[in-house]
Amino acid sequence: MPQKLRTCLVGLAIAAFSSVSFAQDVHILLRAKDGKTWFHLGDPITLESACVNSATGGYLLPCSVVIKAEGASIGSLLSANRVDQITWLDAQSGAMPPPPRGECGNIYNELPSEESKVPTWQEVTLGEPFPVYVGQYKISADLAVDLELAERFGEKTKHSSSDEIEIGLDDNLAWEEHLIRFHECEYDDRLTLIPDSAAIAALRKHLDNCARTFDEPYAMLLHEIVWLRMQVEQPDLYARMLELERSRLVLRGEEEADLQKAELAQAQLNARDDANRIRQWFHNQYRSLLLETAQQLVLRYSLHPELHGNPDFQDDQEDGFENWHDAAATLFGGADRYMSRDEVAGYLKQAGFTQKFIGRFLKNHKNNLPGDLPSYQH
Repeated sequence: MPQKLRTCLVGLAIAAFSSVSFAQDVHILLRAKDGKTWFHLGDPITLESACVNSATGGYLLPCSVVIKAEGASIGSLLSANRVDQITWLDAQSGAMPPPPRGECGNIYNELPSEESKVPTWQEVTLGEPFPVYVGQYKISADLAVDLELAERFGEKTKHSSSDEIEIGLDDNLAWEEHLIRFHECEYDDRLTLIPDSAAIAALRKHLDNCARTFDEPYAMLLHEIVWLRMQVEQPDLYARMLELERSRLVLRGEEEADLQKAELAQAQLNARDDANRIRQWFHNQYRSLLLETAQQLVLRYSLHPELHGNPDFQDDQEDGFENWHDAAATLFGGADRYMSRDEVAGYLKQAGFTQKFIGRFLKNHKNNLPGDLPSYQH
């Protein structure tokens, strides 16, 4: 088995791979595992794959592939795309398209280069995005190395074609019931991947629960709601954001640093209107959710006058506002970018806090720079 390739530039990577002595496509064979092409919602979708050299007909190893789904019937729908933290920051800062991505390191996947007379079938399970509604879906595959190079360097290489298999999904009522359970800030993470207005409403309903639990799950809930809303309510804007994120310039060497800088400045100038529109949309969404959470916390206080003198209830309210502001501080630009000090003081006053507490709260929550972002993946 060939060793992992270490490279610094995408050009070097492609040159090294092309030296594997074949220029033709790898064709990826797919077949149903145990003949199964019908699944329940929420079940793992597992197929089997093998690679073949299109020119010689010989089978190839290593055959590391990633399968993907596409809706094939009316009403079929895939889960929302998780967007990584780098993309989130690029969108918030307006730096789109972003600088070229690429660094020295190992390329962990390989082009298949060892020929065999018989196929070696390997199990492969569908990851995100996955089906979230009943219907028919087409499954195809890409070589994992192509996807890794695209992720590392922002430049899609394509060495393969693929079979397509059609699968069907029926309703698993227990799966839907499991998704809608939401206690405090504990919920099935798949709920945050269902791109429809009902899922967004279910998440928004528990903003104050998450704020009173801890700042990090509350911050995560803010991010999830915003990403879902963009995909459901602003699909064209979402598509444009991903297009800008993926239209990275080719990474140049150190000797061309000035040219690289000029190219990036021109590309960002050309995209400025769209980048500003995306940035403003995110700002408005986060501000709206922060104010909505504060209103929920205030409402909780006003609905329970009999508990106003209860120290545990007061501590719970204090924790809610502390986590609310701490989570806001993790957003791009910090909490002060989304709500004024007067607005913060106003909500605290409505929630029944004393002027002394409000003064201490504002003093302890001066915010000029964003705090640590919660870590999340694709």
